[in-house]
Amino acid sequence: MTPFHAGELAIQERVGVRDHMAGAAAFIRDYLPEQHRQFYGQLPFFFLGALDAAGQPWATMLAAEAGFVSSPDERTLHISGGMLAGDPLEGQLHAGDHVGGLGLEPTTRRRNRVNGEIVAADEGSLRIAVTQSFGNCPQYIQHRQHSAAPDDGHKVQVLRGVALTAADRELIARADTFFIATANMNEEAGRGRGVDVSHRGGRPGFVRIDDERTLTSPEFVGNFFFNTLGNVNEYPRAGLLFIDFERGDMLHIAVDAEIIWDGPQLQAFAGAERLLRFHVREVVRNVAALPFRWTDAKPAMQVARTGSWSEADSAQSAAMLSQSWRAFNVVKVEQESDDVSSFYFEPADGLGVAAHEPGQYISLRVPEWAEGGAALQERSYTISDAANGRSYRISVKRAGVVSSWLHAHLAPGGQIELMGPAGDFTFEEGTGRPVVMLSAGIGITPMIAMLNSVLVNGSRTRHRHPIYFIHGAREVAHPFAVHLQTLAAGHSNLAVHMQRKRIDINLLRELPKDDYDYYLCGPAGFMQAMYAALRELHVPDQRIRLESFGPSSLLRSTSSLTSAA
Repeated sequence: MTPFHAGELAIQERVGVRDHMAGAAAFIRDYLPEQHRQFYGQLPFFFLGALDAAGQPWATMLAAEAGFVSSPDERTLHISGGMLAGDPLEGQLHAGDHVGGLGLEPTTRRRNRVNGEIVAADEGSLRIAVTQSFGNCPQYIQHRQHSAAPDDGHKVQVLRGVALTAADRELIARADTFFIATANMNEEAGRGRGVDVSHRGGRPGFVRIDDERTLTSPEFVGNFFFNTLGNVNEYPRAGLLFIDFERGDMLHIAVDAEIIWDGPQLQAFAGAERLLRFHVREVVRNVAALPFRWTDAKPAMQVARTGSWSEADSAQSAAMLSQSWRAFNVVKVEQESDDVSSFYFEPADGLGVAAHEPGQYISLRVPEWAEGGAALQERSYTISDAANGRSYRISVKRAGVVSSWLHAHLAPGGQIELMGPAGDFTFEEGTGRPVVMLSAGIGITPMIAMLNSVLVNGSRTRHRHPIYFIHGAREVAHPFAVHLQTLAAGHSNLAVHMQRKRIDINLLRELPKDDYDYYLCGPAGFMQAMYAALRELHVPDQRIRLESFGPSSLLRSTSSLTSAA
């Protein structure tokens, strides 16, 4: 009996994680673990999602003295009050209704989820029979400390409408957090039937105000349960909650939601896996209703690799200039090893950076007075990091005229001309196949970009399947060695092997061969040797993707090989 309903399973299937998520069913319980029961009991506020009489989901925050949420036994959650006057769910909760609950502690970034059915409702108190209970990771939760709101004797003002006011749009434009309630009440949903309320976080500006009745928000990588998207896939109505943490307002928005799977806006928004577009039905704003105020946010570390809509707009404009030379500022230089440095560039014209796929390159043009001749020198270098919407990074080995000039002359505050990004050597998303990355020397740079893209923020990965990262180099201190070891320590699906000698066929023989994708990058001789070895080991040609540095005349074979060396 899976805890996922058809809508959730359909999303998991589409993104290639359904088989892996079968094992996640064990993490979704029908009872409350003791630590969750204690956690809920210490919270002075609690997030709730439920349907009104018309079937519209709403998301809200309940607030009272710590202890107003309790658990008399592992299968029951009790909520005593906490509903604020003017809340769209006021008077709407009755026995037999389903609710979704979220306990969240911003100071520790801890959160736990509980869904269930109301079995008794009396004078603002709810007794809920637990149907689903599970923990969530701390991703995208902004650190905030709450305190009691000043008691100025004001009366809560409730504003209602069918479109977003200027004040509503101002709040959303600076929001770094919102909550979304969704539901699937189909009888066929089985254990997945019910209501869910989920947290969303990002950089301020991560929710786009398209107009007074339309919003668009990115969906970042998460736990792959797809509770929200799965519900929307089955029942598109949703409820949003934005909180003014400075003034205590609650902005409730009833919407119709749609999933955006592709397109230029999605491609331009750094870190976005999908988009959700919301069409406004109704707006309820409770002015200064909350009895708490919060300090300014300390951003979650995960948001550093995510974008904003202003950056996404700039990226789409910059994409039109990818075939033109543009001036970029050098903002940082990092020494990766004795002869490899990483250079970070941001556009000097303020138009943003065009989105790139991991594995692509940019071209650089150095000034006429560079050593080696009077003519302008042009070279292409692989972007050595995942897209972040704000900058490019290249990692360059000191060898040759142009690379030596970069090491000698480029420093923070400098400027250089770039063109791109471009290139077809990119990571193929969504295949659902395990991956082997083979590199030599400075050929590590596109592999690092690919790896940083699929292993997100050190805590989540887009690629749920095994990844073998194998690198050979002559240097004792390999570029990115510490970075790779850190990633391997944080991701059980990543195995890293680095050696001070050429990778040979004996090592390749130890790797699994069935249904794997291989990515190769390095000098021409290395590429030919690795390609020939893989073909001799019966790896299909179409599963070998490669990029070489310098002149190359790699010979590929699409015929079947019947014997191994």
